[in-house]
Amino acid sequence: MSRQIEHPLVTEKAMNDMDFENKLQFVVNPDATKPEIRDEVEERFEVTVDDVNTQVTMKGKKKASVKLSEDDDAQEVASRIGVF
Repeated sequence: MSRQIEHPLVTEKAMNDMDFENKLQFVVNPDATKPEIRDEVEERFEVTVDDVNTQVTMKGKKKASVKLSEDDDAQEVASRIGVF
C-alpha cells in the first residue's frame, strides 16, 4: 500500500473541527480515494473512521476531512502525531 496521506493540515478551521466535531484534516495524494484514505488512517493511527470527505483546493491540493468515531478522540490522535 502506498502512502496516501502527505501531512496533517493545521489551520484555524482544522483546529475547530478537531475540537468541536472530532475531525482531523489531512493533505492527501490527489489520486487517493475515500476508501484508501479511510484504510490508511485506521491502520496508521489505530482509530475507527466514521466518515471521509474530500475536497480539491484551488491550489490543486486534495484535502481530506476524517470524522472519527465517538470512541476515539481527535485531539489525542493529533497530539500523538505531533500536530501540537
